[in-house]
Amino acid sequence: MKIIKSLITSYSNLSFKQKTLFNAKISIYTNGFLAICKYILAIIGSNFLIAAANVNIFIMISKLECYLGEKYPEKKKFAYRNKMIGLMLLLSGIQYGIYMSRLIFLDIDIMKYDMIMGIIIACISFIEIIFAVIGCFRSYGKGHYYRNIKLISLCSALTAIVLTEIAIMSFASDIDFRFISGLFGVFVGIIIVLISIFIFIAPKISIVDREYNEYVLISDKQIDDEIVIKLTNSKFYGDYYYKGIAQNNKIVGKVIQEKSPIFSWNIYIKIFIIVLSEILIFPYAFGALIYYFKNGNLINKLDSIMESKGYKKNNN
Repeated sequence: MKIIKSLITSYSNLSFKQKTLFNAKISIYTNGFLAICKYILAIIGSNFLIAAANVNIFIMISKLECYLGEKYPEKKKFAYRNKMIGLMLLLSGIQYGIYMSRLIFLDIDIMKYDMIMGIIIACISFIEIIFAVIGCFRSYGKGHYYRNIKLISLCSALTAIVLTEIAIMSFASDIDFRFISGLFGVFVGIIIVLISIFIFIAPKISIVDREYNEYVLISDKQIDDEIVIKLTNSKFYGDYYYKGIAQNNKIVGKVIQEKSPIFSWNIYIKIFIIVLSEILIFPYAFGALIYYFKNGNLINKLDSIMESKGYKKNNN
């Protein structure tokens, strides 16, 4: 018990980034192990398990690229690793969609689960999706690799939700649910593909921590020691701010994104949202994507605000 307690204490004392990398490392080994087991079962059983094993391999490689990119940034450029992460996740989404589509087009048997096993799977999936969603929130401003790790974990959690649906339907319904399950699985595959596309293009349109934005004082007033400008106002998503300080007659700073206001909501509202997270996650994610692209031109807005304050963008 003392050893377990010590391990729990050591883990809880880790920072967000340390926990993320540690969890990613465990996930890499787990996905590798599951892939090997599925390949073996495919040889002695169903060939369709090869597709399921491939999904684990692609997920493993995508997280491995995130882990290595953060631990050893000098070995390969971010652009290369980000493309590999996006590509592996893209392939996993396509492979998963194809794997689940067999339930729509082929007359195959689905594994049956009893009530106890179905409830256990549902509980595990529920916990997994909650941690995945929370992780996505907490990855704000932590860097592309940490955000990508959390997005990959979210993809894995979505596949777990599909398994939950199959497990519950197998003991709670007398109808043939293969078509519904297959359709749900294909839908999740499409979601994973969309997330992979987002990973591809996010660094190109991201304005957070991408570059320093310098402004030169052109008016006759005294330069500000520090400037903080709120660029957006959202009740659900993290607001963007420009924070700059005076350096040699210039204001030098970056656009940063704060945590979502949801973190400051009443605890009972938070619990309600967590309970409904499996339903709310899709509209919230869609809204977040729109919010992300909508604010791609904030630098132009920032330039106008700074110009009204007597500053001009330093393009040198």
